[in-house]
Amino acid sequence: MLNNITVLDFDQTYEKQSFLKDQHVHRINLQSVPSTNLFCERDTLRNIARKIGDTNKVTFIGNGNYHYISYILLSKIQQPFTLVLFDHHTDTLKSPSEDLISCGSWVLESLERLPNLMKVLIIGISEEGEKYIPPSMYGKVMLYTKHFLRLNFKKALHSILKEISTDLVYISIDKDVLDRKEAITAWDHGNMRLRQLLIIVKEIMKYRKISGIDICGEYPVSPMTEFEREIVTAIKKNSYANEFLVKHILHWLRKTDHDPEVLHA
Repeated sequence: MLNNITVLDFDQTYEKQSFLKDQHVHRINLQSVPSTNLFCERDTLRNIARKIGDTNKVTFIGNGNYHYISYILLSKIQQPFTLVLFDHHTDTLKSPSEDLISCGSWVLESLERLPNLMKVLIIGISEEGEKYIPPSMYGKVMLYTKHFLRLNFKKALHSILKEISTDLVYISIDKDVLDRKEAITAWDHGNMRLRQLLIIVKEIMKYRKISGIDICGEYPVSPMTEFEREIVTAIKKNSYANEFLVKHILHWLRKTDHDPEVLHA
């Protein structure tokens, strides 16, 4: 089953996650590509896209600073689709330059540049997230804040399924949406639990076809810091969360891939 996984290695954050060292996991070394942290120039983005080529069903991106790689993965989808994004941030900020894409602008750019992207559902964001949605995108972005999810989980789940109007869905997961008991990233965190996230993913997969899934939110690691107590704890939690997510997601993908048809909610 691990042959359905691609790991994009920008910064060695996966070196200590032993389950991703399986020989069936497809790894792409991107450490030599310059100027990729947080921001990326358009020419560099095209170079990365060429190096990546076609990925597997599940792609690990690295820490959240590289979340803009999702833009590349979305751009390959050739029919109308919905993006379901689990993130504590909206990533809909305007890029500081037309020549750059960033981890904070990629959702906005996807909505502006990818005609097959019909709608974005952002799940688990902070309460102030709404103020970062440009007025031009009202109606194309649905927000489910962490407070709303905590108080109205069943209602939110019903709404999420109702709002997905396309047969095809792409799922992007930034682990900063999770409570710090579940994962540790370099960004501020939400309060979602792993099992809540998986409940939502499973329900989507029951009723829609999944074009791909990416996961990011690793804690930055270097050879100088990898043995520090905080780093060791972060690696342990993140590795567990990643393996837990993949185990269930690949199991459900295998089941739905054999279904005779995709059901509709």
